[in-house]
Amino acid sequence: MALSYIGGKSKIGKWIVPFIPKDTETYVEVFGGMFWVYFNMDLTKYPNLKTIVYNDFNPLNHNLFQCVRNPQELLNAINAIPCQQLGVEETPAIYKEQFNKFQKEIFEPGFVVNGPNYEVAAKYVYILTQVFSGSKPETSSFIDLKGKYKSKYLTFRDKLSKSDWVEHFNRITFVENMDFADVIKKYDSPTTYFYTDPPYYNTENYYSNHEFGRNDHERFANSIKNVKGKFSISYYDFPDLSLWFPKDEYKWEKKEFVKAAAAKKGKKQNVAEELLIMNY
Repeated sequence: MALSYIGGKSKIGKWIVPFIPKDTETYVEVFGGMFWVYFNMDLTKYPNLKTIVYNDFNPLNHNLFQCVRNPQELLNAINAIPCQQLGVEETPAIYKEQFNKFQKEIFEPGFVVNGPNYEVAAKYVYILTQVFSGSKPETSSFIDLKGKYKSKYLTFRDKLSKSDWVEHFNRITFVENMDFADVIKKYDSPTTYFYTDPPYYNTENYYSNHEFGRNDHERFANSIKNVKGKFSISYYDFPDLSLWFPKDEYKWEKKEFVKAAAAKKGKKQNVAEELLIMNY
């Protein structure tokens, strides 16, 4: 997808995909974010797949994925916004100025987006691609690439016209903006697979437009445990997790990954352990 987001699975999406049942008919990402797991899927390996559902509580994410279903319209809106260029060391002030303008506009308290709004989506993409990966877009500062790197904005623009990405965009059936419990209830069936990536425990304040406390974690656990279909959950470990999902009843897989590369040679890397909990 070429867009970074808090808790995104750009680094480990390829590890998660092989766990997705091949006989899935309805695929649902309950906490969609930037939809990284879906975009890592080879859709030809899921011959029964009929329905693909994106859900996110953040209205800006919801609007963006309403727009990607019509990539040409979104491409037109993105092309209308100038951005930093590779090989041009001097960055015109306009790029930072429009970043600040867009940031103030779409994160203004009370701002409402009724999608699909392609102009708002393009502005949101611009902000997401001009901040440090995984940082909060509403409070982060503009990054001056100084012509040394290709802007992620241009990378995302290019993917809007690539056939494999367009196929993924076009296959998205429904884009929802619902509470997790409601979307689980709506799409649950024996042939549904839910990939769930809730805000990680004690990191909830890192996310945009989202209040998610311990009660929500427990409410989520109670919702997902009762489905007719199959599910997997991405989490870091925390004390209540094994109470809600006992290891003798659910499959636990673990994966270590580097969160951030060492800044200097010899410096210890920031390694985290990702959990994937499944009911199959």
